[in-house]
Amino acid sequence: MIKATAMLDDRQLLVIGLSFGNLRKFLAEPGETFIKIDGKAMDLPIDVIIFSGETEEAMAKIMPVGPETKVHRG
Repeated sequence: MIKATAMLDDRQLLVIGLSFGNLRKFLAEPGETFIKIDGKAMDLPIDVIIFSGETEEAMAKIMPVGPETKVHRG
């Protein structure tokens, strides 16, 4: 995996490159494989979590959603 930050026009961009090994693990273990990116280490105001699931509904069950959570599908 590679991680980078860059500017695209006036917006900061987080770039994540997943290797075939990362992708195979996501496919083999949906809902059990998580990659956490420490935002402080990347000079970002937030942390990032990447995970997989077979469907959007399956992923919604994996990741706890509370009243302050903003979910965007698609």
